Amino acid sequence: METVFRSEIKKPLVSLILLDWSCRESFHSLRYLNQQTVTRDSYEIFWIEYYSRKSPQIATEIKECEEKRKPPVIDQWIILGMPDNVCYHKHLMYNVGIVKSKGDIIVICDSDAIFQRTFIKTIIKFLK
Repeated sequence: METVFRSEIKKPLVSLILLDWSCRESFHSLRYLNQQTVTRDSYEIFWIEYYSRKSPQIATEIKECEEKRKPPVIDQWIILGMPDNVCYHKHLMYNVGIVKSKGDIIVICDSDAIFQRTFIKTIIKFLK
């Protein structure tokens, strides 16, 4: 297991776990999750890759955020590095995300979903 990127969010309220198994062609979900109505420090985003792929698109997004001095597009990017001939096991990825998360609320999302700007605000409001 390799942590490719990790930000320093102190204590987010919500931890979002998104999974990939070298199948994603679009990373639009990250754009939607970074346009929320709550402040970016109130939630963290995990991107967990089952195999060894390091998406150049995610790396570019992280670099652009650094250059623009914006919060990173993700807070932890974890590569499990499983062999290509092993079928992916999403529960293993969930467990890694849960163990690494800091939030009081853990949300497992589809990594190719479209999220409304109030998605996280609604979760926080509902669970208070």
